[in-house]
Amino acid sequence: MKLEILFTALPLALVAIIFQFLPLLTRRGIFFSATVDPEFPQSADGRRLLRSYRLQAALWTLIAIALGLVLAPQHPEYAALAPALLLVMGISVSYWLKFREVHERYGEHRPEIRRAELSPRTSGEAFSAWLWLPPFLALAAIGVYLQAHWNLLPERFPVHWGVDGQPNRWASRTWSGVYGPLLIGAGLNLFMLGVAWLVTRQSRKTAMQRIMVRLSELLLYPMTFASAAAAVLPLVSFPIWLIPVVMTVSIAAVIYWAYRQISVPTVDDATPEPQSDSYWKAGMFYYNPNDPAIFVSKRVGIGYTMNFANKISWVVLVGILLMALLPVLLIRK
Repeated sequence: MKLEILFTALPLALVAIIFQFLPLLTRRGIFFSATVDPEFPQSADGRRLLRSYRLQAALWTLIAIALGLVLAPQHPEYAALAPALLLVMGISVSYWLKFREVHERYGEHRPEIRRAELSPRTSGEAFSAWLWLPPFLALAAIGVYLQAHWNLLPERFPVHWGVDGQPNRWASRTWSGVYGPLLIGAGLNLFMLGVAWLVTRQSRKTAMQRIMVRLSELLLYPMTFASAAAAVLPLVSFPIWLIPVVMTVSIAAVIYWAYRQISVPTVDDATPEPQSDSYWKAGMFYYNPNDPAIFVSKRVGIGYTMNFANKISWVVLVGILLMALLPVLLIRK
């Protein structure tokens, strides 16, 4: 099998595996983003719905891989993006149809009960310096190491590789070329912590808030490893595939930890999120004009989504997108 075909099919297969387990990556009492009895996913109807969704997801995966294999020989520039878009759109439609079925036939229509803490508002879930500080110190240490070995750096070295394993982008021994990966890594780390800090200020005090802070701190480590490895690559020889493998395994482990945290039967929220399914469009997009919160816990996956009925949410969303695109623009430059 050609390496190009492998690199086309493998990412799609990994994304498909995540989609296979997506309906289960949620808190108890939620199934396909609909409010249900906590025991319903283990019932006969719950298992039947999950099997049906997984078969549809597998079919969409095969179609996407086939499209990628057709495009790879003649149009390699579209061989990754087009199948990925098809896969996400197709499975999203399947997920939405299951949300409607679960909501209409098996959903629990609970009355809306507003709860709030009577104690003064706290500053949010606390960050741990023992977790978030070491990645920044590691980046600084790599910077000192590169400076100490400046004369050993080659005048020109590869910084990007194609699917055939051959370098296709190069950098020179300049300040931006040598320290660029470290600066991008530090920027991504700050961005991750900034989003988590914003969530603690603009969301309810729930178990998801606590998990989100720890998740953000733990994800700094695989991100820092990737940046540090890219920075020392001109001096230290190691297989380039080691970077994505370590990142994939680390991120999977952190996500699994987060899933175990939110699926504990005894987990409780100090101020629960609104329960009505009517606030969720297609089971994924939260729209509640009467809710002042900007961030609300996702009903599928781990983390937060935005209240799209709040105008401030759109301002925050644009700011997050601009910050996320900044490293890409710097790399292109």
